[in-house]
Amino acid sequence: MRTTAAVLSVLSTVVLLSACARHTAVIEPAPAVAPVPQAPAPTAAMTPPALEPAPAPAPAVTAPPIIDPTLDQAASLAANGQPEQSRRVYLALLNAANVSRATIAASAQGLYRLGDYADAVEAFRDLGTFSRGEEDLRYYNAVSLFETGRYSDAKKELACALPYIQITSDVARYRDKIQMMPSPQAMKR
Repeated sequence: MRTTAAVLSVLSTVVLLSACARHTAVIEPAPAVAPVPQAPAPTAAMTPPALEPAPAPAPAVTAPPIIDPTLDQAASLAANGQPEQSRRVYLALLNAANVSRATIAASAQGLYRLGDYADAVEAFRDLGTFSRGEEDLRYYNAVSLFETGRYSDAKKELACALPYIQITSDVARYRDKIQMMPSPQAMKR
């Protein structure tokens, strides 16, 4: 309110001066405006409690890929001695529209575990290029290729997988079988 009065006073002075510019009358200055009172210095009783620093933002967490819940159903069927029903569920998942890469990989593994090597080979083919960290899938693909008679392809996949996987007794057994197979060129002689 006082600020408004001060502004009006200055404006009226300017108007008067401009209107009276031709006259030499003495104009008295506007009355001084009282200073705006300052807020009292804060005391301990008035000081707000110290704010705790904002928590650091949580690190970005990538969600695991969503895998179709029927994969659990397929695994359960296989575990309960119903391999044909399990196989049908895996194949249905593989033939579904917009199936995720994780679902394809899990279905291929399921088919491999069921001993359905021909369908497993097709599922592994649908995965495309194997990524770093998928050497176990390469091994399963190598075994599936071997079991379907594609020995040279099995040797290639096994060679890529072996340096990165644990050599268990099963892995060693298949390694020896696959590596002992003659190459197609040797079989032609």
